[in-house]
Amino acid sequence: MRDYDVVVIGAGVAGLSVARELSRYDVSVAVVDRREGVGLEMTSTNMTLVCQGGDGLTFRPGTLHAELNVKSIPLWPRLAEELGIGFRRVGGLGLIRNKADFQRFMKAYNRAFRSSTKPGAPYYIPEGSFEPLRFLGRRELRELEPNINPSIEGALYDPNLAVVDPVEYARALAENAKANGVDLYLGAEVKFIERRADHFMVNTDSEVFRAGFIVNAAGIDADRVAEMVPGARNFSYVPLKGVLVDLDEEAGELFRHQAYFLASPLEPHVRAVVPLIHGGLRLGIYLQPSLRSDKSVPSGAVEHDLSVMSDIVPGHDYRSHVARVIVGIMPFTNAETGWHDYIVDIPELVPRWVNIVLGPAGVSASPMLGRRVVELLSLSGLHLEEKRGFNPRARASLGV
Repeated sequence: MRDYDVVVIGAGVAGLSVARELSRYDVSVAVVDRREGVGLEMTSTNMTLVCQGGDGLTFRPGTLHAELNVKSIPLWPRLAEELGIGFRRVGGLGLIRNKADFQRFMKAYNRAFRSSTKPGAPYYIPEGSFEPLRFLGRRELRELEPNINPSIEGALYDPNLAVVDPVEYARALAENAKANGVDLYLGAEVKFIERRADHFMVNTDSEVFRAGFIVNAAGIDADRVAEMVPGARNFSYVPLKGVLVDLDEEAGELFRHQAYFLASPLEPHVRAVVPLIHGGLRLGIYLQPSLRSDKSVPSGAVEHDLSVMSDIVPGHDYRSHVARVIVGIMPFTNAETGWHDYIVDIPELVPRWVNIVLGPAGVSASPMLGRRVVELLSLSGLHLEEKRGFNPRARASLGV
């Protein structure tokens, strides 16, 4: 049996952000994951965007989804430098096709700035940590993107938007956490958890762990982990399949910014293109409810994603530039209202246990997520004393 103050279940960016933040303190921490590597599930199947300023600030006001993303914006540049990962500002373009698009973007623009720069506001961002958003006319837009469809009339430009490699980021978090004392147990699937008076017994297929506190960051399987302890599951979600298409580096030379069209009732899928940090483009997202085990590619999904690029930069056969097709499953909360929100809280009936359910923009929100979970653990009774010698840049090999 192995004894730890905190056991984190899940080695994606959510669990690893928490583990790295905990490694600043004199507490013993283990991360367990059923996969033999890190960042191999939801982390590896997203749009790679971070510093989501314009679009992040238009998340529904008052949601944790909005708060964690906005508060993460000023944390990203330093975090990327400490971890030694690629971090590239690409800028985002909300594409305007007509007057109706302009009016919708104007509402988002006005709301974003009221909620982000007013001192004392819940989502206040320190001055100097971002550049203001601005509208571009047709001429300015073509100066930024000479190949763009001439029928597009303008854009709302967010110069802050950046990209990372989420799997590289997850690995860097894990290596830094390990260098600062966190133990990782990969290839260890949690089978059942027993709740005792003042601790939990986490039984995996290879080890047994005694834990004072549990952080449930198991991604799409967070509900199944929570169900192992009566009262720990205080949330629900539906699995949502997302299909992405990556284009090769040659296609990547055609477009340099992130760009997207506004959603509409007639178009339930995301229509966006993102430059990848190591070259190429990512297109998507074709979305549909799904069984969590179903990683098949739905009919029409690839065609949908390719049509996004054709609508932005027409006149090319993008099918010949497809590098890979990616299928991911993510949780979608509040499906009955259509407003997804994050879950990061302690169940009322199970203290010393934190549930994490992220979903869209989870990578972008992860820096502030780590801090939030550490605060919750402290409120739940975990004694935290800063560790002398914490090194934010140290790396230790994972051996995988």
